[in-house]
Amino acid sequence: MSASKERVFVTGATGNIGGDIVRSLIEKGIDTTAFVRDENKAKDLFKDELSTGRLKFVVGDYSSVDVFTKAIQDHTRLFLLYAAVHSKPADMSEVKGTFAKIAFEQGVRQIVDLSSAFVSSYGRKGIIGYMHTAAEEKLWKLADENPAQRSLVVLRPGAFMSNHFMGDVHQIKRANKLVSCGAPSSVTTWIDTRDISDCAVAVLSEPVDKHDRNIYELGTEALNNEQRAAIFTKVLGRPITYEQQSYEDFYKLMTGMGLPHSIVYNFAMAASKNICDATTPEIALITGRPLRTLEQWIKDNLKAFQ
Repeated sequence: MSASKERVFVTGATGNIGGDIVRSLIEKGIDTTAFVRDENKAKDLFKDELSTGRLKFVVGDYSSVDVFTKAIQDHTRLFLLYAAVHSKPADMSEVKGTFAKIAFEQGVRQIVDLSSAFVSSYGRKGIIGYMHTAAEEKLWKLADENPAQRSLVVLRPGAFMSNHFMGDVHQIKRANKLVSCGAPSSVTTWIDTRDISDCAVAVLSEPVDKHDRNIYELGTEALNNEQRAAIFTKVLGRPITYEQQSYEDFYKLMTGMGLPHSIVYNFAMAASKNICDATTPEIALITGRPLRTLEQWIKDNLKAFQ
């Protein structure tokens, strides 16, 4: 990529994935625009990057269509992320479809979309799969209207290792256990968000044609719940066990944390049906290194679990 000719627009720029993408793009010398809700927060997060002169902020949210339409001009690539935990089911496809249409019409050559492994493994049968599948369908349709000028790449990660910060961290610290409604033998495929961002950066910084129309699934380790507890035991140096709770108790706990019914129901379904159980070591061909293991992730976040 020629840094003088390319400018990348990053949505969700202050989250774990978006933040790492912004930092890595700037490190590569690529002009980058971060779409942020809170400019002061963004300035604190990206002090070093701002000093390079290659980073600028655009303040807005997913309802700021006019702001986005003006800001996306003169950009060649877009990283498209939409957090949908508290959204209506159709919001993701509506927002992504709107932003992608505007971006392509303004001359963006490549969109890299953050989707979900649920699209591959379960499609529309769960709310998470429904939202991402519906959004992907709109993006593919837009890209295929002008395939010579519009490139689309989709990333479909499995469960984020950082999800352990939601409820697991409290159970580990207080009771030395992992708790969920899945059987001890139920398998989930985990991915470090750093691997997602590194994959995205490679796609966003390499020739557009190299990755055009690719769907990259991302999963490091397919672990059952007992294996996951054993890894925590090894790293933390104290026994961590897995406890299977009832669906009713799981539902009460998750909804009590403020999560909506459909998301919690989807989590319960995923915990019991081994939905995301495939690993993707071949992603090393893109990132230039092996994917990071759960053991490595826990070591990097050790203080949070002590």
